[in-house]
Amino acid sequence: MNIISPIDNLAEADALLDAGADELYGGYVPEAWQERYSLLASVNQRTFAGAQIEGRDDLAAIIAKAHARGKTFSLTLNAPFYSAEQLPLILDYVDEVAAAGVDGVILADLGLLRELRRRHPRLEYHASTLAHLMNSEAVKIYASQGIGRVVFPRHLTVEEMGEVVRQVPDVRFDAFLLVGKCPNTEGLCTFHHSSPDRIWPCEIPYRISPLQVPASERLLQAMTRQGSWSMTDRRHGCGLCAIPYLRRIGIGGLKIVGRGAPTAQKLKNIELARDFLRLADESDDLAVYRRLAMAAHRRRFGTPCSPNVCYFPKFYQAD
Repeated sequence: MNIISPIDNLAEADALLDAGADELYGGYVPEAWQERYSLLASVNQRTFAGAQIEGRDDLAAIIAKAHARGKTFSLTLNAPFYSAEQLPLILDYVDEVAAAGVDGVILADLGLLRELRRRHPRLEYHASTLAHLMNSEAVKIYASQGIGRVVFPRHLTVEEMGEVVRQVPDVRFDAFLLVGKCPNTEGLCTFHHSSPDRIWPCEIPYRISPLQVPASERLLQAMTRQGSWSMTDRRHGCGLCAIPYLRRIGIGGLKIVGRGAPTAQKLKNIELARDFLRLADESDDLAVYRRLAMAAHRRRFGTPCSPNVCYFPKFYQAD
């Protein structure tokens, strides 16, 4: 399984690769987009400068460093859709990064995928979690248009992922690991993540009032869980416990969240993923593996694990 790490600047490239990243991903805001749309729409689902590579020259240098070590770089271009007016800018942008040697594009817009597949057939196309591909038939549609890899949505269980992998064996699948767990379904979420303080909508306390009283048991459970999120730090997202199971079902890559995070945090996450991949090779005792993973989570984030921040809460059990 590959470790897939975000990257935001040239200065951190060597450190990320030294730590064990097998693939890098990130993006930058092209000048033409910055001039026309910077206040209206994000080109790649990040709205603050710290989550963007400086520009084409730095991108080309990052790609060169990755290639020198036999690693790859994929461009993040994952807005849910681009308008007809925006599309020419996007196509020019991808022409530019393709010339710089980018290996793949992470996207969600099916129309953009069709255009790019014709224009740049050598590139590997990844379906972002924004594409919301949560079953095998949805994956098959994207695969028929050129998708070679899929990033599974955060809310799927290991069993659900495994069934999709079995049904579409010619597509490679990646799963999220560490940081960025969210209570919402990303591909359907319409909240804007534009706060300069980087406090996102899912972190703001709010109260749900049922339209019908008494509320159903299912709604009451949902209300209780939603209320707990204001007391949860989504940046403590984990999933280490599930690595042996993800490997068993055929997941190809562990995708670490964190565009815009400090380099030191990215390095700690890569090292954790690397260490627990190695442990999964060395130990068949899953109970011991889980205990070690939960202890590592506490050391890494300074708090106990919880079902909210566990990417795969099936494996969570309160001690």
